[in-house]
Amino acid sequence: MWASSFCAPGPSAFLLSQRDPPACDTIWRMVDGPHHVPPHLLQAVAEQTGRIALVVGAGCSLESPTSLELSDEYARQVHAQLVVEHVLDSGDCANPNDLSAVTSAVWSKVESQEPVVTRLPRGAFRDAQANDGYLTAAALLREGSVSAVLTLNFDLAMSDALGQLSANDEVAVIASPAAVGDLGSRVLVYLHRNANEDNFDEWTLRVESLTDEWKGRWEEVLSQRVLSSPVVVFAGLGSPAAVLTESITWIRSCIEPGHHHTYVVDPAATTSFQTALELPDDAHIRMGWCEFMAHLDDRLSDHLRTALEESCRELCTSHSWDNEAASISSVCDAFYKRGLVASGKQRARWLLHKRSYLSDSEHIRGFIAYLLLGIGLVQRQPGTDVTVRHDGVVELLRENRVVGSCLPVSGEGTHHWTAIEPRVKAVLKKMEAHEIPSAILIAGLQGPAPSEITPPEDVGCSVVDGDIIGGDMSPLHITVDELRADPTLAARVVV
Repeated sequence: MWASSFCAPGPSAFLLSQRDPPACDTIWRMVDGPHHVPPHLLQAVAEQTGRIALVVGAGCSLESPTSLELSDEYARQVHAQLVVEHVLDSGDCANPNDLSAVTSAVWSKVESQEPVVTRLPRGAFRDAQANDGYLTAAALLREGSVSAVLTLNFDLAMSDALGQLSANDEVAVIASPAAVGDLGSRVLVYLHRNANEDNFDEWTLRVESLTDEWKGRWEEVLSQRVLSSPVVVFAGLGSPAAVLTESITWIRSCIEPGHHHTYVVDPAATTSFQTALELPDDAHIRMGWCEFMAHLDDRLSDHLRTALEESCRELCTSHSWDNEAASISSVCDAFYKRGLVASGKQRARWLLHKRSYLSDSEHIRGFIAYLLLGIGLVQRQPGTDVTVRHDGVVELLRENRVVGSCLPVSGEGTHHWTAIEPRVKAVLKKMEAHEIPSAILIAGLQGPAPSEITPPEDVGCSVVDGDIIGGDMSPLHITVDELRADPTLAARVVV
């Protein structure tokens, strides 16, 4: 996390949100009620043209499972150790709550930051797990709504989010001047270095580094590049950093009014960032990090759900499947019910992709739409609802009781069953026995479908009157086209 005085104030007067599904393990909402995200920002999310840049600070790493402290807590801990261990005398630092001041006091004595950095929880910074706000930020990068995330934190939670969402080379990660050559259209910038930096004097900690030494260096160049985005959002930062405010002021002076929008996300009633940048009242979004990102998640999910519905309707119209249109809204709602990150993981699972997350595209959307129409055919059984499980398995519900399940998979119009079967078996092998679906729903297959699916050895067992729970763990296979030709086959998905 960011370990300086530039951090968000500690959370106060919060209530736990009842949002379902939750956007974070702990989502906070202000006591005086929810606040709205400005329409211009929501519009930029839905357009997916990379117009948004996020600048994140320590307040973004508070929420679980990242669960790190604000810098003032680390400052007090480090200062106490330094005094006990005779690196500092008790009066050497005028403000022991300010980590940058503590570091400057140490520097004046030993001309090194090492005594401070070695007493910070670098292991916790390196192993930081992404909370749902960071995961949504990574998904927005993958989906093209966000072009850059600039973090002032030392923790690697944002990198963890990119790893969980299989960003690979799609998002460049820059943590030092040596990596500036990797700069691309989507980027994560560790402006003050991160916990992987072994030269402790390169960590941006001291007051002097934060006010003067950044000028003319790579930090200033990248800051101005990122902050020139049409929409810039500061989140989790309490006090204004010169490297940011001076860049924003310069950029705003060069761009016509109305072409550059700046917002500050902070749950407190006032924020010094808003004052420093002379922002209007509606530029202050009074929310915590995860709650704010949940709003962006909802907006893009709604946009993508609408596009998926249109893709389903186009299939129905072009093939005259008029009787299948009634289920489109419900199956598309089910696909996006768990949010943006879950939908990307579902795409990857249904297309048997090697990546854990697959971005939306018109091409991929068509494959998903075809499978959803098949799920709609299954759902036409009386009193049946559908929901998508965390592992991509679709469950059939009657009176909130699971009565059947299927794993939708697509051959993408190019694969034969011989290419798909090993991937399906690999997916099943990772499931617990009670998680094995009762059927595999297949679409986009080249050549004939198999007569049966051979289960992995560790989940197969003897047939007991077709009871998948008590005996036969081998799922049935049904193609979407078979369901369309013979609707009675849908009953076979029920256990």
